Amino acid sequence: MLIENFNISKHNDICLDVIGQEITQTYSLIEGESSYRIDREFLFKPKLKDLLTEIQVCINTYLNRIDMEPAVVSSSWFNILGKNGVVKKHRHVESWEDEEGSVVSGAYYPFVEEDSAELIFSFPDKKVTITPESGALVIFPSWVDHYTEINMSEKRITVSFNTVRKSVVFRKFPESVKMAEERLKNDIS
Repeated sequence: MLIENFNISKHNDICLDVIGQEITQTYSLIEGESSYRIDREFLFKPKLKDLLTEIQVCINTYLNRIDMEPAVVSSSWFNILGKNGVVKKHRHVESWEDEEGSVVSGAYYPFVEEDSAELIFSFPDKKVTITPESGALVIFPSWVDHYTEINMSEKRITVSFNTVRKSVVFRKFPESVKMAEERLKNDIS
């Protein structure tokens, strides 16, 4: 299936702690709060390194299963829906064929209350509905339309991300890749 769920709940607490220290604004695609217009590098914060690493492992697993080339997280942000909040229908890119566009996207739910809005995917031939749970990571093709109905809970928090093909990163930013690899090597030692 083109939509896959992973459980990464061990990161919920640290993620919520970081979100609690962040600033949000309104954003046209949601009726709620978002960091999208302020910070699209949310997962790159040092405190979230382990979370980003685990999300990358899940992306790798997903892409291997569907036989796609490797991709890495390129942008991330969070949304908070309160009662009556909604995410409007949208997609992240037109197609996987766009070499520099997002390959897969994801939604990680560090906090979901009962009666939170379901995530709805609108494929050309069918709709698929996912009931979010705290700790769930949902990975899906970036080209698929998705949205929610009206949220009935007091709070529903989502961390969203896009990816870019690794080959594009290597081609466009070779020095950045070398610097990142060196930083990782130093962090491990």
